[in-house]
Amino acid sequence: MMQKFTQEMKSLMNDTIRDIHTVLPGRIISFDPDKCEAVVLPYAKFRKPNGKIMDFPQISEVPVYIMQGCGQTATVVYPIRPNDDCILLFSEQALDVWRTNASSDTELKFDLQNAMAIVGLFVKPNILMKEACDDDSLIVEKDGERLRLKKGETYISDTAGQSITMTPSSTTMVVNNLVIKSKGNIDITAAGN
Repeated sequence: MMQKFTQEMKSLMNDTIRDIHTVLPGRIISFDPDKCEAVVLPYAKFRKPNGKIMDFPQISEVPVYIMQGCGQTATVVYPIRPNDDCILLFSEQALDVWRTNASSDTELKFDLQNAMAIVGLFVKPNILMKEACDDDSLIVEKDGERLRLKKGETYISDTAGQSITMTPSSTTMVVNNLVIKSKGNIDITAAGN
């Protein structure tokens, strides 16, 4: 009798836990930059009560995390494309209150419909990470165009081999065709030759 009760409790707990979601990796299917929402497919499978294993469904209207602050006056944005990987976080309460400022009667805790995505999780490492750690720098790169910031140096370069390096004591420009445009006066002072 006790063994049967214990087994029933385990089954009930497993059925309940099966519908609680916390964090999953996912893949962006589509992204709407006007709404900052994505359709995301979790990289996961679930087991139905009958034992059949199925893929998770696509989740729509997933808010995507964008690095920003100061009332959205300080922002770092980048393109989000289909097949970008992400982390899906599942809220312990319905997102209705946050999204619309309206109260919600929904009791969907940790539900798939309360997912939020952080884009940037990838299986393979990004080679820039080692350089940033070795250099103690912040690197922003897009298709070979680069900005690198580290204490005492700002470096900007492009794929044509042009660059600007600025330090507290000097500025070095390597450019193919230097054009300096100015409205009004311009002074160029050189120390030495």
